[in-house]
Amino acid sequence: MAKKSGGLSLIYLIGCALVIVGFICPMFKVLGTVNGFDFMDFDDFDLTTIAGILIFGGAVAGAVVAILKGKGAKMLKLVCILVCIAGGVLLFIKMNDNAILKAVAKGFFKRAQFGFYMVLAGWVVGLYGALTNK
Repeated sequence: MAKKSGGLSLIYLIGCALVIVGFICPMFKVLGTVNGFDFMDFDDFDLTTIAGILIFGGAVAGAVVAILKGKGAKMLKLVCILVCIAGGVLLFIKMNDNAILKAVAKGFFKRAQFGFYMVLAGWVVGLYGALTNK
């Protein structure tokens, strides 16, 4: 039998890449298109900014961790994707504070664009890759 290499976690890396690209692409259509960076306002540093940083930062850190080997790498991958998902949950909780977010929350799935669905797919693929170590 051939020895299984413990190298690159391709499925996990694809999930993280989907989250990164989806965050950059248009996520919602409210008064034009809104991508993930539009949720972040560094002048008024609030929970939505933290949530955006967690989503994007967790995905970028997860993509970097995807190349690591060893026992701790599996745990780091899981932590990165869970941090990314926690950022999405925080953003969903804070939907009623900002005028743009209120408009998005009224017709959430009606206003969602392909970036939003890419982020959701990336979370599912990344979580599957982290749990199966593939």
